[in-house]
Amino acid sequence: MPVKAGMRGHASNGRTYAGSADNRDESTPEYRTGSTINTSFDKPLASYVPPTLGAPDAGIAAPPITARTSLSQHQTSMDFRSKQLSLLGPMRPQPTKIWKRKFVKLMVVGDSGLGKTTLISALLSKPGEQLQVHDGTNTPLNQFVKDPDSLITRVTWKDEHDKVVWVFRVQDTPGYGDDEDITKHIDLILNHINHQNTKWLDLESARDRCIDMVDVEDPRVDVCLYCLPPHRLRANDVRYMAELSKHVPIVPVIMKADTMTIHEAQRFRQEVVNRLQNPALSGIRGKIEMFQFSPSTMERAGLPSSAAMSIPPFVVIGSNDINQAALQDDPPTYWPERSYKWGTAEAFNPDHSDLLFLRSLLMAEALEEVSLAKRQRYEEWRQKHLAVPFMTRLKRAVLQFVIATALPAAAVVFAANHGFDGHRIKATVVNSARQARIPGFRKKQSVQKAQPAAAAAAMQPESTQPLLAISAERAA
Repeated sequence: MPVKAGMRGHASNGRTYAGSADNRDESTPEYRTGSTINTSFDKPLASYVPPTLGAPDAGIAAPPITARTSLSQHQTSMDFRSKQLSLLGPMRPQPTKIWKRKFVKLMVVGDSGLGKTTLISALLSKPGEQLQVHDGTNTPLNQFVKDPDSLITRVTWKDEHDKVVWVFRVQDTPGYGDDEDITKHIDLILNHINHQNTKWLDLESARDRCIDMVDVEDPRVDVCLYCLPPHRLRANDVRYMAELSKHVPIVPVIMKADTMTIHEAQRFRQEVVNRLQNPALSGIRGKIEMFQFSPSTMERAGLPSSAAMSIPPFVVIGSNDINQAALQDDPPTYWPERSYKWGTAEAFNPDHSDLLFLRSLLMAEALEEVSLAKRQRYEEWRQKHLAVPFMTRLKRAVLQFVIATALPAAAVVFAANHGFDGHRIKATVVNSARQARIPGFRKKQSVQKAQPAAAAAAMQPESTQPLLAISAERAA
């Protein structure tokens, strides 16, 4: 039956057809003009079904429906859809991270024979890795000055979560040995630290630099591990730490802790803390600053709150002997130890040594903290380095005053006292220039003569202007 557009169409078997109000389109001519739509069927309903699908009750098997996308593609599409929907939710979206590099440089300083190289190996090694540690025990100071990079041990690893490639370098240094006067040794180490800062400053201000400083390897020293011998704190070590702390934060480390009993280690640790607070040495004023790890960082590293107050200094054991049974475990474990007749001292056992806490801080928990402190300290150094000293600024001000004020005033006074005539001097200079046939002066004089003649011509009546113009040309 014919119905008017806008009325609900014929429904059969729960289906709504083109004339229904649910499917009407206001842009169609039928809807706009109010014309009628024929909803009657000239053929049976089954004849409108595509023959490829078949009729269920006709005994014809329908072909299998093949998905247009694979399961992995479908899952990817669903993930992308969920990301799109998350943009409309109450939470702000998280930006996609890109890979970047960060650099950390550690310096190890101390007397010869304390095990600085062994400490570096224990901090950086992992199971199944042959770490090439550069030993600086027998390295002369002159060689260290010429090529300090020859004593650098480097390791690199990736942080998949934060998309960061960490480049961790440890700078070993020659020990000062039996030298009673360690001033020369201190000056060489301090010059090296300042030279690294200067190198970074030159890289920053280089005119031909075409890359971001984030991608440049950072040569600056982040923190310094100062290795102390057990049992006795020497005045040279206190003076050395006092000078180093002015340029780079220090972390004192007491070596060979297996040579001390538990009570001896506790007493010596407290003695080091007291001497750092009150050095009691001539030429040293105030306390010696150590690098202060935040309480939350110490807690993440596994240090109990009672022990965190007295650390640093760290009391550590180092060894090149590795437990082979631990290497066969699944997963393998790097476990250095020292075997004695009375027992075994384990470097990473918290009851024997603080080395595990130190490794956790320097290579995991405090990396960002140490890097931030380096950047802040460098900005202070940069400000002082680029600042002009007071005497230099005073000399520049006096020189500017002399050039701008004193010399002109003295010249005027001298000319007045000796009866200099400015017009006569000018005339003499012009005559000399003419005799020397200087083009600039001749042209200038010609212009000066022509200008008054042209001005006079402008003031005369029109009948006399041509004659004056000819006179001005002849004068030129």
